[in-house]
Amino acid sequence: MFIRTCIFAGLIGVSLSLAPRALAQNECSTEKDANCEYEVVKLCGAVGQPPMTVEIANTFAKRERGLMHRESLAEHHGMWFVYERERPGYSGFWMFNTKLPLDIAYLDQSLKVVKIYTMRPCTSVNPRNCPAYRPEVNYWGALEMPAGYFANHDIQKGTQLQQCEKQENNR
Repeated sequence: MFIRTCIFAGLIGVSLSLAPRALAQNECSTEKDANCEYEVVKLCGAVGQPPMTVEIANTFAKRERGLMHRESLAEHHGMWFVYERERPGYSGFWMFNTKLPLDIAYLDQSLKVVKIYTMRPCTSVNPRNCPAYRPEVNYWGALEMPAGYFANHDIQKGTQLQQCEKQENNR
């Protein structure tokens, strides 16, 4: 009887401990078929440049997922990775399970570009074989757009970005 009670109590504990985890996975995960819902905003650079429509990755799960498994991005679309605090320059991004070549701009707290890379997809099934793109300067966020986007739209180190609504209010 004692053993049966312990097994039953253990099973209840296991099922209760799995319940919150399953809910968290529904929010967002790196699994190919996972659905992640992102808030969308527009970022602007220089006057006359088209606005960038970006999904905001502002939680650990959304940042971890990023643009993994995407087959394409619409014109002027990308993802903005937002952090609550400054990130060290040795902490970078990688392209594991990411099929699209991407430009990445690391941003300071005021959304000024501090470093840019063009990142190539990593085809390895082992994430340890994927290179990391480290800015070597501290940053508060990162913006990923299709490869070549920044060069085509004159976005470079030192470019000041902002949310478009704020830009319109400053005119």
